[in-house]
Amino acid sequence: MAVVVHPFLKDGVEARAYQMMTLRNAMVASTLMVMPTGFGKTAVEWMAMADSLLKNEGKILLIAPTTGLVEQQQRMARQMLEIDPDKIVTYTGDSTPDVRPSIWKEARIIMATSQVVRNDASNGTIDLSEIGLLIVDEAHHGTGNHAYAQVGNLYRRAREGKGGPKILGATASPGSNEKNIMEVIRNFDFDYLEASRKEDPMLQPYAVEMNTVPHRLPLPDELRMLIAPIRSNFDQEAKHLQDMGFLAPTGHISGKMINDAQNRASKAIQQRDRRGYDAARRIGDLRRMHILLDLLHTQGINAATAFLDRAEEDGRTGERATNRFVAKPAVHNFRIAAKDIDELHPKPKHVVELVQKQIHEHPESKIIVFTEYRDTVEYLVSILGSIENVLADKFIGQSGKGKRKGMTQKQQLAQLEQFREGAINVLVATSVGEEGLDVPAAELVILYEPVASAIRMIQRRGRTARQQDGTVHILIAQETRDEYVSTAAEKREEKMHRLLKRIKDRGMIATRPPASDQVFEAFSIKSNEGECSVPEFIEAEKEKVKQEIDSNDQLVESKDEQKVRTVPVIPATHRRHSQQMGLEQFLTPQPEQASQGEIQKDVSPEKQLPILDGQAHRQKENLAAAAASATISELSKDADGELTIIMDHREASSTLGPYLRSLGANVVFKRLLQGDIRVSERILIERKTARDLVKSLTDGRLLHQCRRLSANAARPMLLVEIGEVHGQFVHPNAVHGALAHVSLDLGIPVMMTKNPEETAHFILAAAKREHDMIERMASLAMSRAPQQDDERAIERSVSAAMAEIKAIELQEDCITPLADRWSENHHQEAVNMLSAISGIGIKKAESLIESFGNLSAVFSASVERLAECENIGKANAVRIFEVLHG
Repeated sequence: MAVVVHPFLKDGVEARAYQMMTLRNAMVASTLMVMPTGFGKTAVEWMAMADSLLKNEGKILLIAPTTGLVEQQQRMARQMLEIDPDKIVTYTGDSTPDVRPSIWKEARIIMATSQVVRNDASNGTIDLSEIGLLIVDEAHHGTGNHAYAQVGNLYRRAREGKGGPKILGATASPGSNEKNIMEVIRNFDFDYLEASRKEDPMLQPYAVEMNTVPHRLPLPDELRMLIAPIRSNFDQEAKHLQDMGFLAPTGHISGKMINDAQNRASKAIQQRDRRGYDAARRIGDLRRMHILLDLLHTQGINAATAFLDRAEEDGRTGERATNRFVAKPAVHNFRIAAKDIDELHPKPKHVVELVQKQIHEHPESKIIVFTEYRDTVEYLVSILGSIENVLADKFIGQSGKGKRKGMTQKQQLAQLEQFREGAINVLVATSVGEEGLDVPAAELVILYEPVASAIRMIQRRGRTARQQDGTVHILIAQETRDEYVSTAAEKREEKMHRLLKRIKDRGMIATRPPASDQVFEAFSIKSNEGECSVPEFIEAEKEKVKQEIDSNDQLVESKDEQKVRTVPVIPATHRRHSQQMGLEQFLTPQPEQASQGEIQKDVSPEKQLPILDGQAHRQKENLAAAAASATISELSKDADGELTIIMDHREASSTLGPYLRSLGANVVFKRLLQGDIRVSERILIERKTARDLVKSLTDGRLLHQCRRLSANAARPMLLVEIGEVHGQFVHPNAVHGALAHVSLDLGIPVMMTKNPEETAHFILAAAKREHDMIERMASLAMSRAPQQDDERAIERSVSAAMAEIKAIELQEDCITPLADRWSENHHQEAVNMLSAISGIGIKKAESLIESFGNLSAVFSASVERLAECENIGKANAVRIFEVLHG
């Protein structure tokens, strides 16, 4: 076996030409690698790490969707990379926030979950500019608000001006529609798209056989009789909603159609249409009944009764909607009937038969059973455990609610290790087991139900036939949702491959010339025949494949020749009526010897030749778009890096912080006593989602929060992110009244945004405006400041003012502007104060001040002295004295 040789690779990495061809571009620029499961995406990641270590580009960060995958990546990297194992670390939520910075600082290769990286990068705990290579495992998650996409944006921004980002994305299935695929490409700014299929000639020598066997199982009549009353009730409710105009008039009702009906009911409530409340209640019941019917059709009676038991428990805690649903006659009668019968659905029995057969024929086999529901997991584990030589256990996610507990990370890893070692030979898993399970000997995979997602279907099938032949059995209940889902999954997978080809052919991804052979200088290929360079190895493999294709083509051609001899070719002119014209007769004959230059001259200046080279044209468009983007970015960098936005530490796990950082703001997380976001000393924002707004309105917190917000900022604001609030209906008058009180009575502006991304853009605009206003005020203050160049003149003015003030304090006679103004003001204030006393008017007050000089002399004068003043007299003097002295 040929192996790859590199200073930072241990022996054992098998050399495969298609992997080296993908690695060529990944070593020089950001690359999205789409490769079937089991063909060695992880090996390409190891080689990319080794190249980055040799070039000393910086730290290497690999992000994975689950902690189980993070642990697995660390274990495999330590086995394959020639580096101190202690330098390869995991970086997950299991490490406390105060420990993580030291882990980051000491590590060279970091295996992390995306949520932790996003949060710590937003907090400023870690610096993503230190990362020389970012590897994105299962890159199809990089869409929407997922932490993957936010890490990609944060990393690209952190690396601006520092050599640029270098990202290697790896996935078996980037998406089933063009929008999702292009969103992944844009979020990570991939320069290359390296897509391969299992059918490609270069991959065929390494392909192992994977048999996909669908099992179409009819539902028994007994089960159909149990389902019939519930189905009848479902149809009645649906018909009523269709008559009201909330539900689309169609025979097959899907979950999406129910969601659309929910949106229509919410809008009706907002428009004060009373029918909206009745429709909302009916839609809630319809949704629960739709789930119940799906469980009965695709899972079985056990899963359905477990769902109803949980609904009853929720009803005991005060959920009136679930109480109403469980009390429906059709549902109540079904629960009574289901208690006295065993499982009727054919799928559990079929699973038992498949497992028994596989274990009997191949006792060392490992089997994985995938299902959507934990209730089905529990039931299958219980019935499989009773089979001889079967050691079955579950593999589920970490989330839990009430009595339903999930598995911790340690439990998941221990379960995988037991399955790998053979202590467990049947693993019953939910969707948490779809991605990245390193189980090379899973000879049999059973899908309890098909999944509509092309990504998930590929991931599930990829758990078998990774290094040896395997079989996938898909259980499909006839005349149920399973049949629609199975067909949809197949079509979406084919569509995905067509879209990838179209994206490359049309130049929808920015194209770069392929990397040269020089990138392989540190690599070589070692085999029994000796050692050679990577380019030589690739050419040799291509030649082998070409020879195989040529030999196959010769066989095909010989067969075609035999067919040609036996079946004569009839010209088109012989197959149509003699009077009928053919298309070739409408073609204008062209001169055979005409050159391209002559043809060019015949084209009039007004007419443009068609663009025949779409790739080159698209490349020019990309260059123009890149230039325009660079100009716009340059114009928008006026305040970048200077805007600091303080967010409450409770918002650290939200997606708003990463969005603000990706827009260039400096986000600092602190404990805010009031509000959620402080833009400046003046602006304080309380952020609420639509669900938070309804909840805080019903429990009375909203108005108290807004009053405290108004008391703590000169410019408070309430920001509401609008969203769907299923199951919580508050009368519009209550919401409108509360918002009217907040905006009109409390004077707090209310801003509505659609989502965290729009919120980030609004806050950044507010911060820029505040920053610009402060800059203008500072500039204006500086322009109005006195410009005194003569320091001596300033000192003389200060000394004269000090002497003048001292003379006024000592009541010395001095004639200066300040003294005159002081004396005049002092006299007027004394008159005003004295005239305010009852019985003393303005004229009497002026006479007293002119006679005595100040208030102190007036207050200490006797009756006789007061009587001597002009306009006072004896009687007034006695009265004034009594008023002053009591």
